Amino acid sequence: MLQFVREIPVSIVLQSASSARRGFLFHMAVGFSKEVNPLSGMTVNLMLVDAWLGKLKADLESTAFHSRSDSLSHAFAEIMAVARLNLIEQCEAEEAQLISISFREERGWSFSWQHLQSPQEMTVTQPHFLEAFLQNTADFGLLKVEFAWNRVADCEADFSHEGFKILKTISARSVSELADKLAPLKEFRLSSGSSLQEIHIKHLSWQYCLSL
Repeated sequence: MLQFVREIPVSIVLQSASSARRGFLFHMAVGFSKEVNPLSGMTVNLMLVDAWLGKLKADLESTAFHSRSDSLSHAFAEIMAVARLNLIEQCEAEEAQLISISFREERGWSFSWQHLQSPQEMTVTQPHFLEAFLQNTADFGLLKVEFAWNRVADCEADFSHEGFKILKTISARSVSELADKLAPLKEFRLSSGSSLQEIHIKHLSWQYCLSL
């Protein structure tokens, strides 16, 4: 099976429960898989795939998405459902398989789905930035802590806020101490049933990453 990913920009406007309008620039990356034809050496026609994504882009950009709350979580789930069902229908006609869909917002956060998840699930990844100062030195480091949440159906949690709540309770004098305190929180479950699946600590100044 040959797997490949195509990516295009998509601009989407959402309306929250308080009637506030929010605009987002996403990079939509879609993964496909199909057996290679032994005679032609070809898989899915890339021009056909680009046509699928172009039509989906037009549909998403012309649709009004409304959220049940100001967290916009429901609206993002609706966008994912529209994209997934649209592309699955196209794939079935070409005997291909939809492997993944990712919407990465220009400001660094994302929501995504991959074929091992149920249709009701998706992963929401939120970055948080911390300033790290080494004790008794003038050295400074910028840390990016990424929380990847597995969102279940009907969850209206504000995952950015949930991440801030976690970090607010933690005090650490080093990256290793921060990792030690965050590690037990993996699989932390919210009342909605959504859970914290992955934690990544990226030291942007020193260019290394710890994954928990």
